[in-house]
Amino acid sequence: MRATIEYDGTSFHGSQLQPGVRTVQREVEAALSKLFARRTRIDLAGRTDAGVHAAAQEIAFTPRRRWDPEELTRAFDAVLPEDVAVRKVREAAADFHPRFDAEARRYRYAIALGGRRRPFLRDRCWSPGWPLDPEALARLAAAIPGERSFERFARAGQPERGTRCRVRRAAWLFDRPPFAFFEIVADRFLHHMVRYLVGTSVEMAAGRRPCDDFERLLAGEPGTRAVFPAPPGGLYLTGVRYAGEWNASPGLPW
Repeated sequence: MRATIEYDGTSFHGSQLQPGVRTVQREVEAALSKLFARRTRIDLAGRTDAGVHAAAQEIAFTPRRRWDPEELTRAFDAVLPEDVAVRKVREAAADFHPRFDAEARRYRYAIALGGRRRPFLRDRCWSPGWPLDPEALARLAAAIPGERSFERFARAGQPERGTRCRVRRAAWLFDRPPFAFFEIVADRFLHHMVRYLVGTSVEMAAGRRPCDDFERLLAGEPGTRAVFPAPPGGLYLTGVRYAGEWNASPGLPW
């Protein structure tokens, strides 16, 4: 079976299982193991780092017996911790894999405009503290779509898969002032790639670095690099697409 889950990543050391620390996979597997009365493993659509949230992470697992999806949704949700919830459970083909069958993933990054910090939202969005030029943000985002190496916007690549990604959409949304949202859709993402794209865009839209550097970074020119990634708390996995359909509508849970 498969399920779409959401979680507040603030107190997690990322989504994937790691020894000795709290992760989303550890909590979800513990809940399912309790529900099915046997050890149960899950596969995830992708990895989210420590502090990163998900509004639509996809998982797959094998139950001990046949369950009605609605019944399992209620039972599963009841045994999860408060910072994880199930959006829906449904049947899946026996060979379904949430990572390898995914056609695209969608992320949103939330920032607060206006140049003032917002301490009550520090784990939900980034308040850069600098006035930003919305037109500059829009121009920078328009240069991102396409297939290329994003090595300059990544903490690390995946040697077995290289550094090329196909970005299908990148745009800043300004329809909910005083917040702005960077939305990006791609076939895959490198480690910290979205956060480096956002951090660099904000730095340039604040006039702290020339916007011309963005094209050089995208081109992978020697000697260029993104200086810092945006904080993890503003980043949300908002959807995964399978067979032409997203597992959730775009948007954030707040």
